Amino acid sequence: MAAEAAGRPPKRAIFFVYDGGTGVGHLRRLGCIARRLQGRLSCLIVTGHRSAAHWFVPEECEYVHLPSWDSLLEAKARYWGRRPFVFLDEADAVRLRKAILTAVVEAFEPDVIFVDHLPLGAGEEIADVIKDTRCLKYLVTRGVLNETVNLRELVFGGKAGRYLDSYYHRILVATDRKVFDFAAQYNISPEIREKTVHTGYVTDSVPQGTVKTAREDRGLKDGDTWVVASAGGGQLGEPLIEGCLELVRAYPDVTFDIVQGPRSNIAWTWRHRDVIETGNLRLHRETHQMPFFHAGADLVVSSGGYNSLLEALQGNAKILCFPFWKDRRDEQYRHAARLRQFVDLDVSVDLSELPELFARAIGSIGSRGVRDRRAELDFDGTGAIERIVHRDLGLSG
Repeated sequence: MAAEAAGRPPKRAIFFVYDGGTGVGHLRRLGCIARRLQGRLSCLIVTGHRSAAHWFVPEECEYVHLPSWDSLLEAKARYWGRRPFVFLDEADAVRLRKAILTAVVEAFEPDVIFVDHLPLGAGEEIADVIKDTRCLKYLVTRGVLNETVNLRELVFGGKAGRYLDSYYHRILVATDRKVFDFAAQYNISPEIREKTVHTGYVTDSVPQGTVKTAREDRGLKDGDTWVVASAGGGQLGEPLIEGCLELVRAYPDVTFDIVQGPRSNIAWTWRHRDVIETGNLRLHRETHQMPFFHAGADLVVSSGGYNSLLEALQGNAKILCFPFWKDRRDEQYRHAARLRQFVDLDVSVDLSELPELFARAIGSIGSRGVRDRRAELDFDGTGAIERIVHRDLGLSG
């Protein structure tokens, strides 16, 4: 029975999206969870991602837009040839965001707080909110960490570790334990280990009927080969997109959809269009159809971001990954490498290998190859989180 039908107002949940990185995957992940919880909870997302929010924040939820690090810090704004909208040093930028976040929490009065990726935020701007707000607090992590930027320390060490121990109710690991065992991989304290729950992957499901429709809408017939290439949000993935564009003319019988991404710095000269079609290529600036493209393709070429991989795994695609984080200890490479036991996937940190690996993958489409085990993976992370939150809040039925 819905809370409002029982005469009780819904509980309230705030989702703080990490936006200190290069992509929009953190917003996608929390948006999936908010969509699942909305109804019995009223879900408010707080994010610095402006252009992506209108696609990835569920219509039934609401969001507050924070001034983003990209528009506050000169070093970040420079990547796109922009200037900050207001000139602040980093300490003042943190104070501004902290004041806004505190005001949002005081106004909304949440029963639950979800924090993504870093327990204290990119600049410790949510530390006081976590310490002082009386409600349930969950850290959501994709599980595999970028170890070259010392994320172990940023998540488990020092002040972050103390806050996880003292103020967080649970750590929700949005990964299938069969692929990556978070607690076994990282040296975490017994207290934090006790709070850690593997939920399975968090993603929007793509029904097989929708996959079929996506191919039909693209004009594909039986036997046609569809390649979808993207670099997630696009930032740092520009060389991969340029490499994929070079393949289009070499494979005139293959249908390509290549997506630059909303955070790419590749110049887009068509001011009033978001997609350009020439011959066997559709080039997209960005598209909200990405989950259906990835699930419907025969071959996905990707930088190996969490959401891109999960979308491709819901279809039948072969996968090529070229992470822009080049170290094999980092998330994009390590996660893709662990998935090789479940799906036909190649991963390389050397983009010069793209033509050879692409030719091999195209040539193997239609062959039986190794046994595909993607059906063994757990994609019900949002369902598991819903059950956990309802239980912790005492929402029966």
